[in-house]
Amino acid sequence: MIDRPNRHKTIISLAMTVSILVLASCSGGGSSGSGGVAVVPSAPTPSPTPTPTPTPITAVNAQAVATFVAPWSMAFLPDGRILVTERPPTATVANPVESGRLHIVTQAGVVSAPLTGLPDNVGLLDVVLDPAYGSNRTIYISFMERDPAAARFGRNASDATVDPAGLAVARVVLSSAANDVVSATVIWRQFPKVVAFAGSGEPGGRMAFSPDGNYLFIAAGDRQEFEPVQSLDNTLGKIVRIFPDGRIPTDNPFVGRAGAKPEIWTLGHRNPYGLAFNASGQLWENEHGPKGGDEFNLIKPGANYGWPNVSYGDNYDGGLIPKPAPGDGFAMSALFWTPSVAPSGLIFYSGSLFADWRGDAIVSGLQSKGLIRVRTSGEAAAEVQRLDLGARIRSIVQGPDGSLWVLEDQPTGRLLKLTPSG
Repeated sequence: MIDRPNRHKTIISLAMTVSILVLASCSGGGSSGSGGVAVVPSAPTPSPTPTPTPTPITAVNAQAVATFVAPWSMAFLPDGRILVTERPPTATVANPVESGRLHIVTQAGVVSAPLTGLPDNVGLLDVVLDPAYGSNRTIYISFMERDPAAARFGRNASDATVDPAGLAVARVVLSSAANDVVSATVIWRQFPKVVAFAGSGEPGGRMAFSPDGNYLFIAAGDRQEFEPVQSLDNTLGKIVRIFPDGRIPTDNPFVGRAGAKPEIWTLGHRNPYGLAFNASGQLWENEHGPKGGDEFNLIKPGANYGWPNVSYGDNYDGGLIPKPAPGDGFAMSALFWTPSVAPSGLIFYSGSLFADWRGDAIVSGLQSKGLIRVRTSGEAAAEVQRLDLGARIRSIVQGPDGSLWVLEDQPTGRLLKLTPSG
């Protein structure tokens, strides 16, 4: 039992403590100095859960879906079917026995008959969908076009067995079921047409829409003609920019320059086979060098990429070509390959199936027989991985589920669906 005096002291002590707490809570003022508000620290904010590092993908499962005759490019329709172009080996400017063909294939491998109503051609190349395809049912195809009546231009002009030919692009409207061609209109032609050496290539032909959907970019090869590439009066070895209906934007870099083709966006290209925008809106391109020196370039309006004055490779006969150097007036490549990998298709991966590839450029390789993964940062680029597929790979696209679809560059080339292994 507590005696009375001690109990009295205890009550006084408790009363004083309560009074001090009440005074402290009722006093105004700032957070510093005597008599300030007692600040109770808030609970710490929990640290965010770290994003798990994606498992590196070093192998893939390759499922053969269908086989085509010299397939060149493809594009997914909104319903999941795939447009596939063919450039048959017999469809050459020297021996135009067979035209290129456009098929529709299901993901189960059912291939349609060739669509009819396309422009006359000696081989289809690229195919892309209009950004407003859902409402206008429009696609764009690039192809090689003969014109026996055209001026005979080129180093092989005296060969009467070969007709002049050049790259062209057509705007094609499909039926509501996308099974038939409603109309096809040529909206751009490369100038001049060239009397090429039999079996020669370097047509370029890749296309890409700007992220806003307002402009169509077309990569045009040099057709193995050297001198015209550095001149603005032709579209050999150029990347051009046009409106989807073929009109030419007035803000193109060479509009108004005397003698210049107004559709030119860049010059100095050899054989540009890959063209794609990344998520930041940068336009990237890859192209074949001569003997080595394949390039991966950031495309800037009005820039000159140097061919044939400079190259990271050498001539096939062993002759040396000056190398690009700072201050020489030519755009430097972000990345180049020697020996050659023969880059072809190009995409920037945005899916989740290949999680650690997200944002990277994926290049399909002819000589390298597989895929090359390139990581870009600002204006820099570096190769980070190669994936061997054991076959020349002409084109690559990303499927709706994030899978990768590739076309083999063979007389009987397969359409393959790639998914991560394991």
